[in-house]
Amino acid sequence: MKEKPPVLEPIRINRYLASCGLGSRRSCEAFIRSGLVKVNDKTVRSLSLKINPQDKVEFNGQILSPLKKDYFIFYKPRGFICSKTVLLGERTIYHILPPSFQKFFYVGRLDKDSEGLILLTNDGLLTNKILHPKFHFPKTYLVSLASPFDENSKKELLRGMYMEGKIAKVQDVQIKEKNRLKIILTQGIKRQIRNMLSILGYRVTRLQRISLGPLTLKGLNVGQYRRLTKKEIDLLYAAIEAASPANKTQ
Repeated sequence: MKEKPPVLEPIRINRYLASCGLGSRRSCEAFIRSGLVKVNDKTVRSLSLKINPQDKVEFNGQILSPLKKDYFIFYKPRGFICSKTVLLGERTIYHILPPSFQKFFYVGRLDKDSEGLILLTNDGLLTNKILHPKFHFPKTYLVSLASPFDENSKKELLRGMYMEGKIAKVQDVQIKEKNRLKIILTQGIKRQIRNMLSILGYRVTRLQRISLGPLTLKGLNVGQYRRLTKKEIDLLYAAIEAASPANKTQ
């Protein structure tokens, strides 16, 4: 068994839990508030607590330690939902992935009728940065429509529209064919592309995510997955750093 990398310096408890694969820092904070976390045999609820290398940390009775981080690209087929919870009559992506992938969470949900690139990882910190609205991490889609796309609708998509209590808009729209679009999103509103186009009177017949930041589907067929190369991991972290609000204000 490979030795797990130690924590070299004190870090905030939510970040430590995320490094152990429990999820994003926000979801880990909920675990702490619920009293599910113990440090050195004492239940803790303080989010400001820092974990030292010698501390014993438990979640729901299980002793934790940081995971070796791993990253995979998966080409999700249509007809499967992104969920670890099995719903009656539904098939999740974990039905077609090896059992060992249950320890990975998906980054960038796709609805049942959509297909394309999903990142699978146990890196909770990276997951948090990709999904957090303040990072505006780009995701690219190919979209087929049941009817021709009007050039005037492009302005509406870029300007935005009110949806789910906020202004939903796309980052870029390219008309590839009369009824085929390339759309870049930096938001993460549920079924955003489908709903925005529906408001404008279009019906989506196919929606495929072809990239997540620098990651693409190159070399993958539907239902296949592969581990990221070191170069791809480095590019992914560089893209996250570039998307950081701190860098955009400089």
